[in-house]
Amino acid sequence: MQKGKMNIAIVGAGASGLFLAKKLSSCKQANIVVFEKSNKVGTKIKASGGGKANIFNTNLYPTAYNNPVFVQNLLRQISVEDIKHSFEQMGLRLAVDDENRVYPATFSSQSVVDVLLTNLSHQVKIITNYEVKHITKNGNTYRINDYNLDFDCLVLASGSPAGMNRTKRTDYNAYLNSLPFKQQPIAPSLVGFKLQAYPKILSGCRVKTDLSLYQNNNLIFKEFGEVTFKDDGVSGIVVLNASAWYNRLKNKDNCSLSFDFLCDDNYDLQKHWQQYHDFCGILSPKLNQLYQQKPFNIRCLQFKILDVYDWEFAQVSSGGIDLDTIDEHFQAKKLPNMYIIGEMLNIDAVCGGYNLFFAFASAYITAQYIVKLWK
Repeated sequence: MQKGKMNIAIVGAGASGLFLAKKLSSCKQANIVVFEKSNKVGTKIKASGGGKANIFNTNLYPTAYNNPVFVQNLLRQISVEDIKHSFEQMGLRLAVDDENRVYPATFSSQSVVDVLLTNLSHQVKIITNYEVKHITKNGNTYRINDYNLDFDCLVLASGSPAGMNRTKRTDYNAYLNSLPFKQQPIAPSLVGFKLQAYPKILSGCRVKTDLSLYQNNNLIFKEFGEVTFKDDGVSGIVVLNASAWYNRLKNKDNCSLSFDFLCDDNYDLQKHWQQYHDFCGILSPKLNQLYQQKPFNIRCLQFKILDVYDWEFAQVSSGGIDLDTIDEHFQAKKLPNMYIIGEMLNIDAVCGGYNLFFAFASAYITAQYIVKLWK
């Protein structure tokens, strides 16, 4: 059991960092300093849900994540209701859509950031434009760079380079190199695909389709949704979800995307052609134009995957710090009173509020444990 004043450092003022700072505000002994590399806070919250902030999902299922067992154990400690109640206590009204996605009732991501900042106590200090370059352990405390304060507790919540351009992501989270954490290689996730032998005539086409991800003709993932065809590949929520499953593969050899534009096995295409000699009433204009130039299987237009798009187009990352590095309270096993939360860990999920839920949930559990430890 700890006594007296507690100095806490949080590296990163994103979703998990801000939520953690808010939850720790209830501890009167806490003196909290949040270090943020950029000049803004809550950047990924603002980008979530197309600027509407899809902060969690009421239908939470472990297989939405790359490590279902870890998430299943997580849900024994925390529920969706806990996160919902936390935001409602901050004065944030919530709205739920038909797919169980939860947004602020304003449908503005800025509202989420605003309530988090407004509810911070005077014990929380946020320092922006501050890059953490190295962390040193001094007995039972930690020192960040040459900042003139020893911290009893340190929480790493600096996320990943997802959504950043090349300049901003250079040496991102480089401070981790001096810490004894095993890491899995990170890659862009919830991101579009570049495709091989791609017909540029489709650029700008938006259409609903059954999308399938295959590897060596084995079905990996299938979902119905809207796809946006770009200059060299595809995007759209269903595509982003496919990228999450793509990143879970041990290798990426011989992967392809298949599009079923009919989504109706009972419709007689041959009879339609015999009667109309055209598919303009079935296919969108650009797809029909492609068919006229080079006929294809409407129920299975297939392209080999070249790669995913670059980091700046990604919503999250796959990979990260091994889950074996932390205990059930997100405390580093080799470094007492150091915690790792949110997207830094090797946990990622499909679209729909699952990634932000994990950011908030990991912060919630960590805050509870720190407060309990210090009472």
